Amino acid sequence: IAQRYKERWGIELFFKWIKQHLKIKSFLGRSENAVRIQILTALITYLLVALLHHSRQATNSLWDFLCLISATLFQRPDAEAAAVRRRREWQTHAKNQGCLF
Repeated sequence: IAQRYKERWGIELFFKWIKQHLKIKSFLGRSENAVRIQILTALITYLLVALLHHSRQATNSLWDFLCLISATLFQRPDAEAAAVRRRREWQTHAKNQGCLF
């Protein structure tokens, strides 16, 4: 009985870790394949974020780093800066052209 409880406790700790670190509150599917895919996707995402956090030698926590990534996920600073630069060049160029009519 003690051995079974010990095995069950390991499973409970695993699910607690999943809920805390991978932010899986409930499973989207009921089949084994659906649960497996959701866990693996969350685990891969967690590992990629941890790898990026480590490679950048970030001083903030992994949670803060993840929040920063979430907030700026769809921003492309280089592209936005280039667009602003092109807009300014076009405005300067338009002023130098003068009025055609």
